[in-house]
Amino acid sequence: MNRIALHQSVVLPMDPVRQVALAGAAGVESIGLRVAAVADEQEWWSKGLGSPMLRDLIEALLASRVTVLDVGSVELGPDLHVIDGREAYVRALEIGVRIGAQYVTARAGRGDPTTLFAVLAELAQHYQLRALMTPTPGTAVATLADAARVVGDTGGGVVVDVDPHADDDAAEALADTIADLGPLVGYVRIGARALAAGPPRPGLLATLPPQVAVAIGAAPADVPGTAGPVDSDHVARVTALRAAVDTLLRHPRAEVTR
Repeated sequence: MNRIALHQSVVLPMDPVRQVALAGAAGVESIGLRVAAVADEQEWWSKGLGSPMLRDLIEALLASRVTVLDVGSVELGPDLHVIDGREAYVRALEIGVRIGAQYVTARAGRGDPTTLFAVLAELAQHYQLRALMTPTPGTAVATLADAARVVGDTGGGVVVDVDPHADDDAAEALADTIADLGPLVGYVRIGARALAAGPPRPGLLATLPPQVAVAIGAAPADVPGTAGPVDSDHVARVTALRAAVDTLLRHPRAEVTR
């Protein structure tokens, strides 16, 4: 059964501990966290392994049985050749292994992405993580094909972005692409805003291999990240997003058995 994850991009500025509580209440198995960048809303990771948030997050994960799909996003740049615990990529790897993440994601930055991704992929293996390349428009790795070329035989993988409202041709092309990529597929990512825009195409991901997770992300503030406790409004919105993903994964002719 495909694991479903809630990315932090959907709930910022909600902190990670509240994100875990929200995921658990909405029946979402996993979360994805942004730990490589230190923006105003992510100050809790500025001290790396010394961040007080890390202890609280581990306790929340253990208590809820929610898992961590990925940490990211590392920008591929010259800093990958510098061994320094203050670098963003080190913070992602160290925190990732401590919270049991499966993947560390990367996006193109300065320098040759092929060379730099190979460096990150090798480092990630030492931390028991798998590096995934994320296609990012406007960069040197703008498309899924670019990402697959960059990954090559490094042992890493790619993030596949999916339109939940794909037409017949796009749906067929997606199934073929995932089959062609095979083990290079790390996980599939769907924008929360697109999921909430209307009924998704039933069964679009029905042929997705069961080991491939589906992440809800890539859309800001679809769930309001207030300073208060997780409330019924938060839970209802994420529950609806999860239900939309279930529709994508379920074959249209599948029968519900009791």
